[in-house]
Amino acid sequence: MSIELGKLKVLVVDDQSLVRTLVSQALVSMGVKADLISQAPDGSTAMRVLGMRQVDLVLCDVEMQPMNGMDLLKEIRCAHTANPSNLPFIFLSGHADRNNIEVALKLNVDGFVVKPPKPVDVEKAIGLAMKRTRPDIDPFRYYEVDTGTDYDHKVFRRLFEMREQGEEAAQQETVTLLSARADSVLAADLRSKSGHLLLPRGAVISANQLAVLKDFSDRYGVTELIIEPVPDADSPQSAES
Repeated sequence: MSIELGKLKVLVVDDQSLVRTLVSQALVSMGVKADLISQAPDGSTAMRVLGMRQVDLVLCDVEMQPMNGMDLLKEIRCAHTANPSNLPFIFLSGHADRNNIEVALKLNVDGFVVKPPKPVDVEKAIGLAMKRTRPDIDPFRYYEVDTGTDYDHKVFRRLFEMREQGEEAAQQETVTLLSARADSVLAADLRSKSGHLLLPRGAVISANQLAVLKDFSDRYGVTELIIEPVPDADSPQSAES
């Protein structure tokens, strides 16, 4: 498969502006158009970029604050952005940490480039990533991958802890999959037709996740969601808030 570099849309994520500049220059020298290259200084900013525009590839640093590269990759794989959950993703890393490599492989990373990045290494990694067979779109398989960060615990692990501790369930409302709205909070575990846990209660379901459930109905067999009811705009509770 040939890669049309002139049409490739790339997001470069690194907390060092020099690295972002070097990578962007390397991309331009390869034939990528400068106006198709986006930049972000951390994972949180990258999430906002990915929520607004479609890209073909992410080149990302590992160690950043407040959201690092591992957490950004997990968010993408869990379909919490507007981009496909199997989006090609390459790490920029100053050192090879065994734990990071193991977590990255569980999250289907597409490659690593050692920093400072050399143009030849960037081009080789991109070539391999873009020709690689994409993993199946299955955003629900990545929730239990533990990146070991405070961010992961706050966003993901607490949901499983809440289930284990048996916290009191919130009010519930059953809606059909077709009528369900993105950003609804699940009031009960979401399970596939085989009983496999897809999302724990307390999770916020994204537009991409809803689309996957609809597009792959044979795989998941989900027809209804049990969600926390959204207060009516005219209700006294809504007025108080």
